[in-house]
Amino acid sequence: MPVLLAFRRRNVTKINCRLVHYRHTSICPGDRFSRLRRRSVFVRAAIPITLALLGLALFASGPVGRLLVAAGIVLFGPGYIVWSLVDVELRLPRLAAPALWLSLSLCIVPLLFLWSSTLGLHLTPAVLRGQALGVVLLAGWCWQRSGSRRVPLWLLGSWLGLLLLVAFTRAVEIRGVVLPLWVDSLHHTLLARIVAETGRIPTSLEPYMPVDPLVYHWGYHTVIATLKVVAALPIALAVLWGGQALNALMAVTMYGVASFLLRSPRAGLIAGGVVGLLSLFPAYYVTWGRYTQLTGLLVLPSLMIVLVALLERPTFDWRLCGLNALLLSGLMLIHYQVLTFYVVFAVVYAGVAIVQRPQQAGQVVARVAVMGTLAALLASPWVMTMVRKVLVPVAVQPQKLAGPADYNSVDWGLLLVGNNWLLFSLAGIGAIWAMLMARWRIVAVAAWVAALGVLANPTILGLPPSWFVTNQTVIIALFLPVGILAAFCIDQALIWLRPLLARSVHPAAKLVGGAAAAAIALFGTWQLSGIPLPPAWNLNRFQIPVVNARTVLATPADMPALEWAATHTAPDARFLVNSADWLNGSPRGTDAGWWLLPLAQRWVTTPPAMYIYGGPAYKQAVEALNQRIRALRPTDQAALEQLVREQQITHVFLGKQGGPIKPELLFGNPLFIPVYDADGVTIFAVRPNP
Repeated sequence: MPVLLAFRRRNVTKINCRLVHYRHTSICPGDRFSRLRRRSVFVRAAIPITLALLGLALFASGPVGRLLVAAGIVLFGPGYIVWSLVDVELRLPRLAAPALWLSLSLCIVPLLFLWSSTLGLHLTPAVLRGQALGVVLLAGWCWQRSGSRRVPLWLLGSWLGLLLLVAFTRAVEIRGVVLPLWVDSLHHTLLARIVAETGRIPTSLEPYMPVDPLVYHWGYHTVIATLKVVAALPIALAVLWGGQALNALMAVTMYGVASFLLRSPRAGLIAGGVVGLLSLFPAYYVTWGRYTQLTGLLVLPSLMIVLVALLERPTFDWRLCGLNALLLSGLMLIHYQVLTFYVVFAVVYAGVAIVQRPQQAGQVVARVAVMGTLAALLASPWVMTMVRKVLVPVAVQPQKLAGPADYNSVDWGLLLVGNNWLLFSLAGIGAIWAMLMARWRIVAVAAWVAALGVLANPTILGLPPSWFVTNQTVIIALFLPVGILAAFCIDQALIWLRPLLARSVHPAAKLVGGAAAAAIALFGTWQLSGIPLPPAWNLNRFQIPVVNARTVLATPADMPALEWAATHTAPDARFLVNSADWLNGSPRGTDAGWWLLPLAQRWVTTPPAMYIYGGPAYKQAVEALNQRIRALRPTDQAALEQLVREQQITHVFLGKQGGPIKPELLFGNPLFIPVYDADGVTIFAVRPNP
């Protein structure tokens, strides 16, 4: 024993001596590890510093640069911080986490506004900018303390390339567009302006319109208002450019959900490409101003991820349940119809989980119930408002949900437009393939589509049609499940094809496949961007126009006139503007004069469509007045003069796009004095009564 102990001591002494020697040589393992660690710390510190310097340069470059910086902070910063602090293990594929950062941010911002408003606080511009700075600093600290995962170069390059191509198409689509398009954009701009001005949620349209209280989903508007304040943008540009930024980021969330559900980053790239570059939707949302539904659909994929993870996890995880609740509570504030879509998916997937594991049916139901309860508590101030002012009246009079049968007709032009017939075919094959392979996650997505079809057509179940969820609402959201199913089909075809090729041709096959994918992506970029090719190529007929010229109400020629009206007329000026019939007797503007209320804060004869939330007397007065305007004819001088005097009109705005009131009707009439006339836009002042 003493000999063995002496031998051990000698060996320990030799080892210690070697360690001392290694510390003073270049080959010491410990020193090499220390140098690598220092290099890693330097690299991790260099990334946020580089991003900060790049952000400062972009912010100083102009409005677009400011928007990019603000979008990076507002749309990803809060979600990244929460994700880092919660630190829940989801086994996400590489580069899928940004989808969750984005969705979490889109939910955190409205929740922050909800609770600050409930507590009587105002998120002023100074507060919002201070919060943005705090987000930057806290995100940098989270980055330093977090671990990192190596991302294959091909995956990182493909992911960034896809995002850049989709962003390019969304930017090119709106070239020449000066204001957001069509009907919804007008009241979205007004609501976002109210949020930015008051620092509170928009529960009233005063002083712009006599609508108080207002019960409307406003989550999107708080995000746009925050972007407007942080980026110091005009509100209309924040709506237009911010909406296109959100539209481009749909590729990020589609990659996240598809790569998670299909367990394949390649499938995620395919899904992102299908939705971002080959499908008309959601690109076409810009022409309708469907920004609230778009924002809800950006949150929905992440909700699908965390719900599947929650129900598949062997044991209950409070952190994962909390993430579910946070996302769900945010969706409650963003869009009610998309919230309904999620509830349908949750029911379908819970049913699939119970079928797979009948013995855990109680756990599945309990987890969904706990998650839903937590979400309702997080959004409780608004949930109570909705219950009191919407759900209870509907429960008392369920016929309020009923809609006319023709309102829910299927628009086959929307359903089969562009590449949809091919994408739907791939999705159908993918659904059948998933059922044959018992890939239950994908089967649940297919069953979800079928359930949404039934929801939009309750007459199948003997129930009356409803205006709440219509065929059009479902059709323009089908890109999400279709993208997942089509990506599954293509990914499985590639997996099936690989063993059929000789091993020696695999490298060449990868190059050919990558080139083909790049060619298809470039084709989709050209197809949606609207950039014409030489007529001799005979390819322009394959393009899919994203911006419908009919929905363009304002032109570049109108912008100086709007600015003139804002600076050269009194705040109490009252403008007569052109209008046309829209939906169910509701009027809409036909030219840029309609924008005077949200941009110049001037009263107009045709208010934004939110007027329907006002009292019955106000609603009837607006509709009656606009019926008189639409009935005017070039010879109706007496009727026009009577209308002007009755409504105490001080000005008439006739935009470039025109309408029922023609300039010829006013020129030469002593009652109207032309005060602005340029590039087809005319503003008349009304001569006051003698």
